Amino acid sequence: MVWEVSLIEDIKNEIKAFETKANEVVHTTNTGAGKELIPLNVLSENILDLIPQYSMLLPKLPGNHGTWMAVSEKVALVGEASIFEGNTEWTTGSATPKDPTAPNLATGEIIITQGQYILQIPLSKRELNYSIGQLEAIARDRLNRSAARTIDAVLINGDTATSGNVNLDWGTPASTLYYLQGDVWIRKAGLANNISVGTLDDQDFLDMITLVGDYGADISNLLFIMPRNVYNKALGITNVKTYDKISTNATIMTWVLANVYGVDIMVHRDMPALAQATGKVSSTGASNTVWQMALLYRPAVQYGYGQILEIDTTKVPGKWVLLTATFEFGFAIASEKAGLGKTVAMGLNITV
Repeated sequence: MVWEVSLIEDIKNEIKAFETKANEVVHTTNTGAGKELIPLNVLSENILDLIPQYSMLLPKLPGNHGTWMAVSEKVALVGEASIFEGNTEWTTGSATPKDPTAPNLATGEIIITQGQYILQIPLSKRELNYSIGQLEAIARDRLNRSAARTIDAVLINGDTATSGNVNLDWGTPASTLYYLQGDVWIRKAGLANNISVGTLDDQDFLDMITLVGDYGADISNLLFIMPRNVYNKALGITNVKTYDKISTNATIMTWVLANVYGVDIMVHRDMPALAQATGKVSSTGASNTVWQMALLYRPAVQYGYGQILEIDTTKVPGKWVLLTATFEFGFAIASEKAGLGKTVAMGLNITV
């Protein structure tokens, strides 16, 4: 049958669209990487923009030290003063200074070291000549978005260990992988301060808040970070109070879980959906069977730019344009220094 032959050809074309070849660039005849942007019979056709919104996490962190920081820069930490003691009026005797009974202010420091990042997009000149819209401008926009996502992803997953890395628990990862450019970030820090959850219920959120000690009282500065599957699981918790039960103070309003016990929730695509019970992601996919989530005290994250994002253009007339984006960015998490408690907690082994 003619329609059967056509269906087989369509399937072949779909399979071909997902193939990746070495040294491939975006050009006018490359299916899946340029061809679809060249109009054949339709001259005005909108490009489907499936890119989600990026820069979810960074805008929520107040510890910004600005741009053009040094390659490695110290940030001083000063702990809290103790609570005041009771005092009495001086009525008699010689005036003497009060002997201090409380310890001095605890001090410490953290080091923000810049990580270096690079991404390139090659475009053929003919693709630029005839593509829909301003393709070079679109590519620049995608580089900006990718930089924002990379910053979020390394903050969640950064771990410079070459063996036993939390993102790929095996061997020696390639030195250019994004998560090797920063160390001891949210997931890795949280592995030292975690609970094993099992079946998720509302008490698990309270237990994680307990893990951050006194910071648990500063509800407005706490943030749960979870993958979509944990969020979906949380929506089904019986004890989560809904709008129809307790009106405007509800946790869920119109079935959007905005916070739990006053702590904001962020669903982030770069928080691993599946991992091992230890919190590390195995290179053997079948070993990743449980979920995880993190709790962060947001002011603990200190960050800043070295070199801000630059996008440079290299051209060979009549052949191609190469867009190269580079930036430098560094983080540090203040935790258990200068009298500080633990500022990150993880909920591991959440049952699938």
